[in-house]
Amino acid sequence: MRSQKKDYIWNSLGSLLQSAISPILLIVITRLNGIEDSGLFSFAMSISIVFWAVSLWGGRTYQVSDVKREFSSGGYIAVRFVASLVVAISAIMFCILNGYNTIKTGLIMILVGFKILESIADSLYGILQIHGRLYIAGISLTMKSVFGFGIFMLVDILTKNIIYGVLAILLVNLLIIIFYDIPWMRRVENVAINKKLFKKYLSQAVVIMKRTSAVFVVVLLTMFSLNIPRYFIDMYHSDENTYFGIMAMPITLVLLLMTFILQPNIVYVSKLLDQKKINETKKVVTKVLAIVVLIGSIIIGCTWLVGADILSGVFGFNFSERKYQLVIMVTGGVVNAGVAVLINLLTIMRRFKEQLIIQVVTNVVLAVLSTLLIPKWGLMASIWLFFITVLVQFIWLTIVWKLYLKKLTCGIIKE
Repeated sequence: MRSQKKDYIWNSLGSLLQSAISPILLIVITRLNGIEDSGLFSFAMSISIVFWAVSLWGGRTYQVSDVKREFSSGGYIAVRFVASLVVAISAIMFCILNGYNTIKTGLIMILVGFKILESIADSLYGILQIHGRLYIAGISLTMKSVFGFGIFMLVDILTKNIIYGVLAILLVNLLIIIFYDIPWMRRVENVAINKKLFKKYLSQAVVIMKRTSAVFVVVLLTMFSLNIPRYFIDMYHSDENTYFGIMAMPITLVLLLMTFILQPNIVYVSKLLDQKKINETKKVVTKVLAIVVLIGSIIIGCTWLVGADILSGVFGFNFSERKYQLVIMVTGGVVNAGVAVLINLLTIMRRFKEQLIIQVVTNVVLAVLSTLLIPKWGLMASIWLFFITVLVQFIWLTIVWKLYLKKLTCGIIKE
């Protein structure tokens, strides 16, 4: 019980700070460096998050829900290294094909490198979580966020250059991985590396990547629901890119809510399903979704009452005329948190095909509508498209989840 309490406290704190670092940096950059650098940082961060989804191939949910230990921890770590290599090459090609200048390319690549380190560390956190040491991961995230923000502030104040500041954050994360994450991982499970084991891990990585290819596509497309509209805003209305990034900022905090509630329960839910305890599983899931709805409703209410005023005061721009847009965006963020919960649950249950179909269909439609509507209607079109897309995803995923549980229950009763 004490260990579980520590897991909740430190995982919540670490996840909070990890999710808060990007919006806080956006605030600092807007104030210290101006709106142009703010828009550049917001766009570069959004692109790096998409590539981050690639480097997270399979995800920690799949790793920690492998309660039968079908694959070794070294295999899951190897997946992240292989995926990260693909990400590094793809990010370079992306910048070249889009013709970005040196500054924009440099910032994107540094942030992609930062996200690669996060994805590799996440596989180490998975090992800690399996062994009941999730609080260690929370402490690691806390140190990375606090020290990373501190060194960024120092460097940015001295140089007025956000590239140098982000480089400093990347260095902090690398040092903490080397001197904290890896030693702690080896305390709970010594993942040895030699020529024979390297081949074993690599072969397992190939199998895991094939097995979780649908999960990878789903997670990637989930990121697209917000970033497809953002991409077209940058293309056709770059002057509104900063406003879009600022209004999307609360979505990060809403998704953080999902992490607080669900992440510590993943192993527990996985064991319940493995033991065919369907009623207990339903109770846990219902409780999680109820908390998301309750706190999400409170966030939406606060956004309606004071959201525009808070953003105006923090960023120095007038958001009073964008109050309705902000509320729609945040409401979409709450719905998106529900989508994330359902995706994680279906991943635990190894239901990949349904998720894949839902994400492919909704994001293809989103991309088509974005090309048609955003050039003319700009920011308002992008916000509505995001909201409608995640709402459709949530309804569709809920139907899939309930149908599968019903079939599973009927199968157990027959047995």
